[in-house]
Amino acid sequence: MNSVQLLRGRLRPVLMGLLVGVACVTSVRADDGVALTSIDQVPDGVEVRGKQVAAYTWDDRQGKNLLVLAEQVSEREDDGTQSAFVYAAQYLIDGSRPKRVWMLYDDVQRCEFDAALRFDRGATKVTDLTGDGVTQATVGYSRTCTSDVSPNEFKLIMHVGKSQKYRLRGVDRYGAAWWDEEAGALRGMPLPTDCSVAGQQALVSQYKEQGTELPLPGCYGDEKDFAKAPEAYLAFMRQHWFALMQKQDAEWSQAQAQPSQPTEEDDTAP
Repeated sequence: MNSVQLLRGRLRPVLMGLLVGVACVTSVRADDGVALTSIDQVPDGVEVRGKQVAAYTWDDRQGKNLLVLAEQVSEREDDGTQSAFVYAAQYLIDGSRPKRVWMLYDDVQRCEFDAALRFDRGATKVTDLTGDGVTQATVGYSRTCTSDVSPNEFKLIMHVGKSQKYRLRGVDRYGAAWWDEEAGALRGMPLPTDCSVAGQQALVSQYKEQGTELPLPGCYGDEKDFAKAPEAYLAFMRQHWFALMQKQDAEWSQAQAQPSQPTEEDDTAP
């Protein structure tokens, strides 16, 4: 079952209440220079559904912002099914009580196989792409209900204020390649560099044995959400998507190419 947790803490003064007495504070920077501060404890009035996996604060023209990320995977039910969810929310915390700007919730219910939803922490970015002091918060996560090693659904979502949301939805690079023992090399379709339909189909024509279902592993389906968005939004999201997929592809490929470690039985066998 979904759990709701309200973490109690002192809210005033806002800046001191957030940054003093926190067990671990780490400053990082988004690509365009928006400063993020990672915190362990969120203030009173901030809702956290599931297990908190990250929380960040930053300043923009609207004031002091808080982004919280949480996940949960349930134990299996009596019928063997499993559920999971992810939760994210952005708050403004300059007033006497935090005010939620937006909330994200996605789940897999009663999965007969293995349910999983996980944030890609590297996808979390805060940007000011239009230079007006109003920031955009972007998060990304994978979603699956499967019994094998195969690519997951992946969503990269940018929120701008209370009502604007822009998404790229597709498939990640998990399980997209495998080690061919006979050839001594990785096999599988390479990471696409062009997610247009024509670009994906051109790649499929070179790797027919991989099938023709689109989007391909590492690609998103379309860019329809950005039809009326500032050009800078889509340019950033394209670049960010491919950077995340390149990292996933490198990590997965490296894991597959690692030689298997001998077991104790192998060591003692004649």
